[in-house]
Amino acid sequence: MLNISEERNINFEKFLHYAQNIGIYVNKHLCIKEVSKGNNGIFSNNDIHKNELLIKLPKSFLIPKSIFTNYIIEQEIEYPDMKFLDNYFSSIPSYEYFKKNSIYLLDQEKKNKILNFFVELSPSRRKIDKLFSSFDKLNDLEKYISLIFKTRAFNFENNQYLCPIIDLVNYKYQTPKVLYNKEGMHFKNNTTLTKYEQFYHGYENQSNIIFFFLNYNFLPNNFNRVSIPSNFFSLNIPQNKKDLVDEHYWIISNGKLSNKKRIVFDNLTIPVDFKLEINKLIPNSSIVNKILISILEMLKNEIKYQDVIKFLNKDSDQNHIHNFVKSLEINYLNIQALIDNLSKS
Repeated sequence: MLNISEERNINFEKFLHYAQNIGIYVNKHLCIKEVSKGNNGIFSNNDIHKNELLIKLPKSFLIPKSIFTNYIIEQEIEYPDMKFLDNYFSSIPSYEYFKKNSIYLLDQEKKNKILNFFVELSPSRRKIDKLFSSFDKLNDLEKYISLIFKTRAFNFENNQYLCPIIDLVNYKYQTPKVLYNKEGMHFKNNTTLTKYEQFYHGYENQSNIIFFFLNYNFLPNNFNRVSIPSNFFSLNIPQNKKDLVDEHYWIISNGKLSNKKRIVFDNLTIPVDFKLEINKLIPNSSIVNKILISILEMLKNEIKYQDVIKFLNKDSDQNHIHNFVKSLEINYLNIQALIDNLSKS
């Protein structure tokens, strides 16, 4: 079995050059630089015009969890280029990195402290408690693989894959997402990249900043998204509107309905699909806004906000708990801003 804890060392210039030689496209004006300890990013070393192809990773080079697991335990696998896979393994964080940086590897006392910032039995608290409990049942290898996929994997054709080179592109809110087709994955820039500028991308839709932090271990700037979890509320179905209920969108039970999928308010605006579906049943936008406000108040009040403020005023250390509690504050304020927007409209 490979050592998952030893510190990794890789020459990224050689890594990119080797990738280019085996059929992975990397724009000749891109390079990899260290952004901070343990964090690298992709930069331009010359101007790159708008809509140029930056990176293209063929489907055959995507790494599913089964191949990654068998590679670590040194079982026979099928992969296009084993030297490239060796290089990739050297480019990703070790288990020791996660021990220092992942909230999932905190001890139970600290996890309980985190959970106590939520109201008892609230849906978010139950969900996070379940995530922690499930993770704690894993052995070290399983924990390492789980954390690698949690922080780095992409969804492709309804499965999770590690995507070499592409996973070195850092995140920024409201930047372009990776593009998919039957051949694989690729990036294009939607603006001109100037010399020495870092290229960013947006991750696939994340529900809110709390679960973003739980997945990726950092707090992004300007994150302006709120979401109502699936099956979070219950509304009576208007008697004369039952035939208009779309069962693909709503959960229907005993004359009541709830949202089948989470409702995501990106940039704190009502999503078009929700607006269309709710307006079929309740065409009065003022009533819809009042309903949304009451639901959002329930969501906001899951968080013990006064405890959050007290903690942040007392604790300024940039540790896992502090950053998690900061995510609670940001989410609470985002929900309140959305409520304020709805109250004015």
